[in-house]
Amino acid sequence: MTSIDDILARIDVVLKENKRIEWIYIVLTIILFGTGIACFVLALIRGEVAWSTPSVITTGLLYWPLREIKDIRAKNIALATAPMLITQLPKTKAAEEIQKLLQSLYGGGANGNVTEQ
Repeated sequence: MTSIDDILARIDVVLKENKRIEWIYIVLTIILFGTGIACFVLALIRGEVAWSTPSVITTGLLYWPLREIKDIRAKNIALATAPMLITQLPKTKAAEEIQKLLQSLYGGGANGNVTEQ
């Protein structure tokens, strides 16, 4: 069985990776939003309604990255608070609870191991 220190180290790595991915989503969302606004402004200036179509499409595409940012933040909260709560448990129970937490956050594979994302 994996030691608690190894699991806590892995949680720290996942938190750092989640933060990096979160910033990528935020930057891409800003670019997508900016593109939509630019198309909308261009449609107003040129008086061509067709230019507003990309704006509608890019605005609709904002749903996915915003949902992903929300999911990443929820996972980060669970991962950040879990070590403090789990340290109060006996070592064998703590390792089991950490594994359950990771499986609930990231899903379990066919053999019950946490899958990489």
